[in-house]
Formats: sequence, structure tokens, C-alpha cells
Amino acid sequence: MAVEGVMVTYNYSEDGEYANILTVSASGIRFSKRWVLTHGSILSPLKEAKIIKKARGKPILSDEFYANLPEIHVTCEKKQSMNPNIYESVEKLSRERNLQQGDLDHSSYLIRVLTGRICHVWQCPILDRCADDILYSWTIGHRDGDIDSQMKLGNALFSVFVLIDLESDKRGVESLRPLSYLLDVVRPPTGRGSTLEVHSTPFGCEVFLNAVTRGSICGVVGKRPSLLLTDAATALGSEGGPVFTEGPTKELIGTVVCAVSWCRGEWVGLTLVAPLCSVLAAKLRVAPQQPARPIHKHPLHEVLDEIDSCCVLVRCGHAWGAGVYLGAGYVVTCAHVVNTYQTHKLSVYCRGVSETAIVRYKTPDKKAYDLALLFTNPERLSHMKAAVLSNVPAEKGESVLAAGFPYYNEYDLTNLIPTITSGHVNTVSPSMIQTSCCVQSGFSGGPIFRLTRPQNQVEVLGIIAINVTSDGGACFPYVNMAVPVTVFSSALTHYILDKDETKLAMIENNKEMIQSQWRLMPYRSKI
Repeated sequence: MAVEGVMVTYNYSEDGEYANILTVSASGIRFSKRWVLTHGSILSPLKEAKIIKKARGKPILSDEFYANLPEIHVTCEKKQSMNPNIYESVEKLSRERNLQQGDLDHSSYLIRVLTGRICHVWQCPILDRCADDILYSWTIGHRDGDIDSQMKLGNALFSVFVLIDLESDKRGVESLRPLSYLLDVVRPPTGRGSTLEVHSTPFGCEVFLNAVTRGSICGVVGKRPSLLLTDAATALGSEGGPVFTEGPTKELIGTVVCAVSWCRGEWVGLTLVAPLCSVLAAKLRVAPQQPARPIHKHPLHEVLDEIDSCCVLVRCGHAWGAGVYLGAGYVVTCAHVVNTYQTHKLSVYCRGVSETAIVRYKTPDKKAYDLALLFTNPERLSHMKAAVLSNVPAEKGESVLAAGFPYYNEYDLTNLIPTITSGHVNTVSPSMIQTSCCVQSGFSGGPIFRLTRPQNQVEVLGIIAINVTSDGGACFPYVNMAVPVTVFSSALTHYILDKDETKLAMIENNKEMIQSQWRLMPYRSKI
């Protein structure tokens, strides 16, 4: 069954006046030529969105509800005919007469607009639970106007899916048939660290029809799974777009459910993808499908194990961040993560183990390099491995990975693993590394990794300390700074060996040039 990405639009006006008509858009998946699956965010301006919100997960089967929905326009790429007829020849000649330059047979000029009706709307219980358990503090979509009402509507539509029929107005139980067909096509998603490809049409502009972006799976939520986090860059209007495995044999694994989101006032920067095998299995009330072929370990499986074995979650009161295990019970993190350690409990969590920690060293407040050394019972961390600190400085342009704990369920830490994002080194100096990895709150104290070849081992290049926030409050997750390991590795290694606290003073550097570099005036944001 052929599957392609499309743009889904309709015209909307609150007062019915022609001058105020707006075009609402999203991306979608067209399959079996007749059907289109898109995301519920496309319904947000309609009064019917309030009905969906009140339905609380129950399927909407009212004929009156569907009769009042607008006509849908589906824009897709127009394929060239192997044997063009006279009508297509006249069309081509007309285009050539009106445009004298360019390749008029190029696919970017060939589009087709189809019309259809929404035949079924439903809410996915798996995504709904995910929103309640993990995304309860998120704002989905825009961040303008009334944030409270916007958050409620965005979260209500987050788990909603819309099926469009391009040929008929029939609704009800027949909608299960095309969904069953689609379930036969989709494949379970690959694991954390693997690459994927998103096809979407951002901003509802046909110029961007089926734009392709690639990224890696940064995190997987739930056992089914329920949600994928990816650093593949998308924009508003990408919701509903198909997500494929990367490579010559692209397989459909999911759909974009959120391109723009905010968490605790920060732009998240990651795209949220719903695995269609889980969504459709829940809708059809069948067991999630198993891969038709044996599951092979991802080429980077051992790399992920190394990263997981040296990264810990650090919590101090209401603050939290990441840390890097150095062995012998010692963990390095950021000083601002443990700022309240004298009045609040300090704990580290790693691979199902929780243990109280104490602060052995902390750099002065608002001073470079914002580092802290923690100590905990080494016997409780015997399942962890000491991180390898690189003795080769970072190079501008080299590819790197970042690890941290931005999103987790605080009531279930048994399966805690870090979120991993990829990027490269933008700039580097002896006292700072700046990278393009997507970083938010929870990455503070986490490592920047270099992947060594051909052994596929990881070395820590730096400790993530801050990212950029403007005076207006805008946060830029793809611009962040890390402390190079060359700044502190020697001092910490000597202290761990001989416990001489005077060695830790070597970390502090009061040179004004370095202090001003880390002040980032007028931009600064602790993460």
C-alpha cells in the first residue's frame, strides 16, 4: 500500500465574513489513495474542538458533529503519467507559455489538490496517559495569548487523530477498515539513538510540500512505546506528517504529534512523534504488532550502554540536573544544580538505584566554572562505570552527543535512562565549548561526548553548564555551553587519589577574560 506525505488544509472564519477567512493547515499521511490520517491540532480553531475536549477520550460518532466540520483540501505531489493524454499535454503547453524559464516538469511544480470530509475523530488513550504522566507541565503549540486555556486545549488535542475520506461521506464503523489496512503497513519504531526521517509541510505552504528533515531518536517513553522524542527539526504545521526509518527501504513508523512545545517556560526544541503501531493497535483493540523480522541490535547499542552506565540524575530539593560518574563514588555536576544542598536532601539516581550524596567541592556562586564534586556510597554504584575523560581538546565542527534528564516520571525512576541529543561543536576555546545539541533544563551537569572511531567508544569532552536565553525570556536550546574536561580533569583525578582538598582549588580561575566569557552578557541561562 503506497504511503505519502500530504498537506491538509481548510478555510475557517469566526464571523463568516469573506475578508476574515483564514486557512488552517497541518501535515498528513495519505494511504490507499482514498484515506488521509492527520493530527487533531488541525481542529483547534473550531468550536468542535471543545466537544472533543469534553468527550474525555470517548469516540465521537454523532452525525451532527461531522456534518458541521468544514470541507478538507489535501495537497499532494502530482506524479507524472507514463502515457500522458491530450488533456495533460494541453496543461503542459499552457504552463510553458506562461513561464519561460526553469524545468516545468520538475516535481516541485507538480501538485494536486483533492477534497474530502472528516469521517472519524478519536483520542488515543496511550498518548492521553502519556500527557497526564509526563507532559502535565507542558504547553503544546503556540505560546501567545491565554497560556492556561491554550495549554488545556493543546493537551486535549495532543492525543487526537483525524481520519479523512477523499471519496465518500460514510462514517462510523467503516472507519476501522482503513485503519486496519494502515496497521498492516506500519512498523514498530527503532530504538533510542537510531536515525529517522520526517516528511512534513510546515507553515501550510505548498512551497515546503513534503520537506524532509532527519534526526535521531533521543528518548522513548513507555514500554509499548507511547512517544518518541527526536531532534529532527520541524515547525508549526508539521503535525500529522509521516515519520520513516532512514535508508533506501523507508518504513513508516510514526507521525508527528507536536512540533513546537514549551516546558516550564522553556522552548523544548524536540519533535514529539507517536508510534503508529501503538496508536492504531490501541484504537483497534488488538495486541501491538511484533516486527516481522528478528530484532537486531542497533549499531550504536554498545555506545548507548556506555553512556547509560556513566550518567546519573542529580536532585537537590526542587532542582535537578545530570551528573557524570567518575568512579569510587564520585560524581561531577554543575554547582547551580546543588545550590541548596545545605538545606535540602541531595540524591543521585542511576539504573534503578537511589542514593544520598554529599558535596565535596563547589565553585563559588556566579563564577566560572560552575562545577561541583559529589560523593556517595561507591558500593551502591558498583553497577556503574567510570566515564572516560578525553585528554584531546574538542575541535570546531566535530560531531558530539549530549546526555541529560530533561523529562522523566518522578514517580517511576526504575527505568530511568538519559535523553541523548546529537549536534556538533560550534566554537571552542580553552575555557568553553559551545555546541548545537538540543539542551533544556535537566541537562545541567550532563556530559558532552565524543564518539571515537573505529572502536565506537565515548569520551567526555565537557560538562554542560548553560544555554542562551534573551532578555525577553526566549530560550535557545540549540545554543549551549560546556566546561571542557581539560579544565578540571587533572584536579579531580588527583583529589580522588590522595583526598588533598588544595588540589581542587586548581579548578577556580579568576582571570577576568574567562569570567566575562562565562557571563555571556546580556544572555545567560542556567539549565
